[in-house]
Amino acid sequence: MPLTSDEVSEIRKILGREPTAEELAMFEAQWSEHCSYKSSRILLKLLPTEGKHVLVGPGKDAPAVKVFSNWVVVFKIESHNHPSAVDPYNGAATGIGGIVRDILTLGAKPVALLDMLYMGNPRNSHANWLIRGIVKGISDYGNRIGVPTVAGDTFFDEAFNTQPLVNVACVGIAKTGDIVLDSPKPGDVIAIIGNSTGRDGLLGSSFASKPLSDDVDKDIGAVQVGDALTEKLLIDSIQVLVKKKLVKYVKDLGGGGLTTAISETAADHGLGVVIHLEKLHIREKLTPLELLVSESQERMLIVVDPSKINEVEEVLTKFDLAYSFIGYFTDDGVIRVYFNRIKVAEVPAKELAKPRPIRRASTPPQEALKGLKPVFALPPEPDYRKAILSIVSSPNVASKRWIYEQYDYEVGIRTVVKPGYGDAAVLRLLDGSKRGIAVKGDANPRYTALDPFNGAANSVGECFRNLVAVGSKPIAIVDELNAGNPEKPEHFWYFEMMLKGVAWMAEELKLPVVGGKVSFYNEDHMGKQIKPTATIVGVGKIENIDNAMTMGFKESGSAIAIVGVTYPELGGSEYLYRLFGVEEGEIPKPRPVSEIRNARFILKAISLGFVNAVHDVSIGGASIAVAEMAITGKLGFEIDVSKIYARGIQRIDEVLFSETQARYVVEVKRDRIEDFKKLANKLGVRVSIVGNVIDKPSVVIWNGSRVVASFDLNELAYEYENELEKDLESGA
Repeated sequence: MPLTSDEVSEIRKILGREPTAEELAMFEAQWSEHCSYKSSRILLKLLPTEGKHVLVGPGKDAPAVKVFSNWVVVFKIESHNHPSAVDPYNGAATGIGGIVRDILTLGAKPVALLDMLYMGNPRNSHANWLIRGIVKGISDYGNRIGVPTVAGDTFFDEAFNTQPLVNVACVGIAKTGDIVLDSPKPGDVIAIIGNSTGRDGLLGSSFASKPLSDDVDKDIGAVQVGDALTEKLLIDSIQVLVKKKLVKYVKDLGGGGLTTAISETAADHGLGVVIHLEKLHIREKLTPLELLVSESQERMLIVVDPSKINEVEEVLTKFDLAYSFIGYFTDDGVIRVYFNRIKVAEVPAKELAKPRPIRRASTPPQEALKGLKPVFALPPEPDYRKAILSIVSSPNVASKRWIYEQYDYEVGIRTVVKPGYGDAAVLRLLDGSKRGIAVKGDANPRYTALDPFNGAANSVGECFRNLVAVGSKPIAIVDELNAGNPEKPEHFWYFEMMLKGVAWMAEELKLPVVGGKVSFYNEDHMGKQIKPTATIVGVGKIENIDNAMTMGFKESGSAIAIVGVTYPELGGSEYLYRLFGVEEGEIPKPRPVSEIRNARFILKAISLGFVNAVHDVSIGGASIAVAEMAITGKLGFEIDVSKIYARGIQRIDEVLFSETQARYVVEVKRDRIEDFKKLANKLGVRVSIVGNVIDKPSVVIWNGSRVVASFDLNELAYEYENELEKDLESGA
């Protein structure tokens, strides 16, 4: 049982007696790491959460930000790591279902999904099975509820062979006056709507709050089973209930089930509750304990004024959606649970909802020091033609078409910039204007494993650049911090450093962290943690979607420019790992001042019509970024890397593959090159005009008068577009 002996003693003190079995189960669910954030709550206060756009910050099921005067974006990130390791299809599918319901709690309409997947080596048979099941689960569920999966992030690494990270996000929109911000009052009625309650997912929150066992099959009962059809009915019915002002409050029944939904709602509003469990609609005979902690999916709690019960019933009946009125709120702060008139639990709401936070010990492990070495010996310089082909075909760089083509990313006709075409997805508001939003998710597990503070800061910077690259102004972010066992000081150190890195970079970039999730106990049955990973999802706003940028080259004769300064930063790079199997060295430094200055320049150049395409420089470096632009646009290029403005460079690979932050590759219109350079000079931005787009399928990379590498563009494109599928077939 995840409850410790000290916690059981504390429960006895709270109650003043021995707890019943039902009460113990309630405390176990709610005091689990997954529901209570008991190990992370103190540190989470370090995150900057306020800003002029923030309407609802952390503490609710989902946050909300104003993007325009009359529009609100509601967005949230979640993890479903443990369930996906046991049952990849249902684990990933129910992750999507849960994150969509979080968006519904504010009454917003879900319009987009994102999946940030950190998975094992596709050539490993077990990892391959997980990858296929996870992608299929996301695809089936998202497609069936009619919400497009428009963006995400993917990284493959042996560290995730048995414990993948399945981080998902949902974005919703609503008119400013339509979101649900009311509070429950004594006498208000509680209804549970949606799916019938069953035994699936029993104490899933406890399962997610401990390491995986060596026999994952025995945990299959803790994995929920999804029902996309009922989810679609929930989406549609909630929209109607909110539009008609029939609900005062909405909450998802996710981790912790009925116990968490009731206790958190009551505690947040200083209320008590009376519940009659026998009134709950069920699919099989269940005990009171099972009813309290079941995590059956597609269920939501709604709070209704007693005078509006009949109208609510009419709406739910119209949608053929099952419902139960199971209780009401009181003013005494106590949760009383009855089953067939017998009281089975009586607990104070606030004490149940939030256990005492734990100050965990934090100690840097010895292996962390190898990532902080400022200098290490570089391997001998390779054949650069072979090196570029190798990196372009790396699963971490190559096209993720195999994944996103399984998703219906155009349903709802909002998608302007689609997967594979730009650094972020762009969505239209469909309000008769040209306004839109951009969304993107990012992480680099290798960076955060080597240097969790700077690695997490770089994840924030990468998300910021991706939003800027499509022409949007970044507004806010949410974070998902995935780490190992918090009871182990050397694991908790990674979490602490990642959180501090996110907090620092978000503060510097003036990006409020409006919500998020913490996922602990991500380790195998031998106690080895996965690569700790800080996943960031950001939202930006675009005044005119006609100006949204994609990354593919557009026009022969246009100039290729590198925006920003290149430093010899190969530590933790895809180049070192892919060619030499090396994962060490000092990772690229976060450069928030350069990020802000260069982003301002990029957005101005886009608005003035100086550019045709923009792509941020990230994994693989500048040479790979240019190659991706050529492959996407189906136009060749010639560049001279000696023209790239760089500092401290001693070797060509440091120019080609450095992953220095705060940089972009830009295709500049041939008749606006001088304007582009003048604007850069005015804003104090360093730009290097390094080459041209050409109208033939040829790629030539020069270093002064010497050719470093040359390719037929079709050869590059083949490696980029087909290698992931080949790896997956090899591991099947």
